[in-house]
Amino acid sequence: MIKGKLKNRFKKGAASFYVVAFSTLILVIIAASFAAIIISEIARTSNDDLAQSAYDSALAGVEDAKVAIYNYRNCIEQGFTASANIDDDGVLTCGEIIKYVESDEKSCDMVAKILNRSITSVDDDGDMGVFISEKSDGNNNNMRQAYTCVKISTKLSDYRSTLSSANPIKIVPVKLDGKNASDIKAVRISWFSDSDSALVKYLNFKNSRVLFPALTLGASAPPTISVTLVQTAGTFSFSHFDNTIGDRTDRGTIFLVPTNDYARAIAEPLSPATYVRAYNTDRSENYINKNAFLKSNDKTAKNLPYLAYCNNDSGNEFLCSATLQLPEPVDGDRNNDTFLFAVSLPYGRPATSFAMEFCDSNDGCVTKVIADDGSESTESHVVHLDGVQVGVDSTGRANDLFRRVETRLESTDAAFPYPLYALQLLGDDNTSLLKKDLKTICEWNFPERGC
Repeated sequence: MIKGKLKNRFKKGAASFYVVAFSTLILVIIAASFAAIIISEIARTSNDDLAQSAYDSALAGVEDAKVAIYNYRNCIEQGFTASANIDDDGVLTCGEIIKYVESDEKSCDMVAKILNRSITSVDDDGDMGVFISEKSDGNNNNMRQAYTCVKISTKLSDYRSTLSSANPIKIVPVKLDGKNASDIKAVRISWFSDSDSALVKYLNFKNSRVLFPALTLGASAPPTISVTLVQTAGTFSFSHFDNTIGDRTDRGTIFLVPTNDYARAIAEPLSPATYVRAYNTDRSENYINKNAFLKSNDKTAKNLPYLAYCNNDSGNEFLCSATLQLPEPVDGDRNNDTFLFAVSLPYGRPATSFAMEFCDSNDGCVTKVIADDGSESTESHVVHLDGVQVGVDSTGRANDLFRRVETRLESTDAAFPYPLYALQLLGDDNTSLLKKDLKTICEWNFPERGC
C-alpha cells in the first residue's frame, strides 16, 4: 500500500517537471524574441542615425560649396581669369580659384582647398576628408562625420528647377558653352518626375474640359505647363513682340496639357477640337514644330493648347516631355544676351520639377543614326549651358556609412534681375485693387477685318 502511494507521488512529480520545463522553454523563446526585436531596433536606430549624420555631412559640404562659389564669383567680378596651372605653395589666388571651378577635371578636394579647410585622414584606411566638428582634429566627433568629396560645375547639360503655387514661374536665361544662341534650333522640356508624386493620378476629360482631380492620399496629376520663348536680334523694336512677321517672331507661348490616353493623343483631328495634337507617331515623341510659336503670337489665328502624351511605362526620369522647334527672331540672327524662356504653371498646381535641354538640331536633342551595316545608334545634339546654374555634388560620411547629395544653385545675375511678373499687387484683398478697362483689338475668326 505504501509503495502505491509513492508511485502515485512520483507520477505527479514527473508531470510537474514537464510542465516546468515546457513553461521555461516558452519563456526563453519569448525572451529571446524580445531580445532579438530590441537588438534589431537598436541596430536600425543606429543605422538611421548614421544615415542622417552622413546626410548632414553631405549638406555641410553643400554649404561650404556655396561659400566657394561666392569666392569664385567675387574673383570673376574683379576681372580675374583662370590661371594656367595651380601652384601648391599654400597661397590660393583668384586665378587659381577660377581654375578649380572652371576646369573640366574636377577634384574631390576643390572646395576644401578654395576655403583653406583642413584635409585630414578620416578613418584607419587613410581616406581623406574634412571633419564636421567643433575641433579641426575630429576629437569632438564620435561618429567621425566628414564630407569626403565636393565638386562644383558651372557647365551643365540642362537646366533644372521646380514650379509650385508659391513659385509658379521660372525664368531660364540661355547662356551657352562654346556655342552662339543662333545655333539652338530646338528645346526639350521634361516635367513631373517620380519624386513629384507617390501616386500618379491623371487629368480627367469630360465635356471638352479639363477637370482637375481632388488631391487625396497624396495623389496628383502631371500639370499643364506653359513655355514662353523670348528672343531678339541684335537690334529690335518693341512692336516685334506683338506680332509675327513672316516665319519669324520675337515671342511665343505654347501650352502643354498632359494625358495618358494614347488613343486620344494620336487622334487626328482631335474630337472635339479642344486641343492640338502634339504626339508624333513617326518620332514616338511629343514634337511641335516652330509654327506653334509663330501662330501663338498671331492675333488673327485661333490658338489652342497642345495635348501631350505622357507614358508612365517609359522608364524615363520624367513622365512627360516634348521637343519644341524654335523660329528665328525678327530682323536678324538671335542675340546671345536677349534669349530666354519662361516656364510657368498656369493653374498653380500641382507642384512639379522640370528640366530643359537645348539642341543644335531641328530634329531635337537626340537623333537616330543608321550605319551602313543597318545597326542603329543615337547621336546627342545637346548644347551645354555655362553659368546659368551651378551644380554641386557632395558626398558625406558618418563612420563607414556614406550619403551623396546632388543639387542645383541658381546663378543669378544681380546686375540684370528678371522680373517674375509684368504686374504685381501688394497688400491685402481690400487695398490691392486693379481696375481694368478691356477692349477687343482683333478677332481671330474675322481675319479679313485686320487688326
